[in-house]
Amino acid sequence: MPDVAPSAAASCERTTAACRELAADFVAAEPARLVLVSPHAPRADSGFGVWSGRRLHGDLSAFGLPSARVDLPADPDFVARLRSEGTSWDIPPGPLDHGAVVPLQFLVEAGWAGPTTVISLPWQSTITELSAFGCVLGAAAHASSGRTALIASGDLSHRVLPGAPAGYDPKGVEFDRRFVDLLGDGRADEAMALSGGLRTAAAEDVVDATCVVIAALGGSIPGARVLSYEHPFGVGYLVAVLAGFP
Repeated sequence: MPDVAPSAAASCERTTAACRELAADFVAAEPARLVLVSPHAPRADSGFGVWSGRRLHGDLSAFGLPSARVDLPADPDFVARLRSEGTSWDIPPGPLDHGAVVPLQFLVEAGWAGPTTVISLPWQSTITELSAFGCVLGAAAHASSGRTALIASGDLSHRVLPGAPAGYDPKGVEFDRRFVDLLGDGRADEAMALSGGLRTAAAEDVVDATCVVIAALGGSIPGARVLSYEHPFGVGYLVAVLAGFP
């Protein structure tokens, strides 16, 4: 969000431009609903959480930008269908996390005002468990009328440059390079199978959410496209389309 730090906005202008391009394509595709998976939403030791309440709202006041605000209708029908396919727990009504607000803000600016669901991840989960929930999400989407848009939110490595928020580790650079290349090549299985040691060294929080969305898409992403990648502040920013718009 360029207004969070205007003096540094030029450092990540490719990311901002890609987010706006993606948001415009998203709204033009006219999905019936949106489901977003955020690694920063409240978590439980096990089980996937779903924000409850009639509306979803949040802003970036914690980052000095209260004007970056979203207020969207929830999607109780889809949540009920999701629960009929599997299990989840209710996140009490309250402000959305920044992992949801940032992508939603771009979508709202582009004109999105439709039913929205935000899902949280468990603290501990295996790729198998994440994929299983993704299949549940995919089944709920297929059982719903109209098209369902899916977003995996998260950052790549937090350790890409000296002075990065989580400190520097050269494996952060390696993780980002491999993850971006694998997604761009549509090699979903390999992207999800990156070693736990590499992921831990990179201090990433993108793989789990991406795994859920890829599983919901059927496990393959032959039409994936990378729109941008930058790491201006030592944190990897990737904007990609996993399943192409028609």
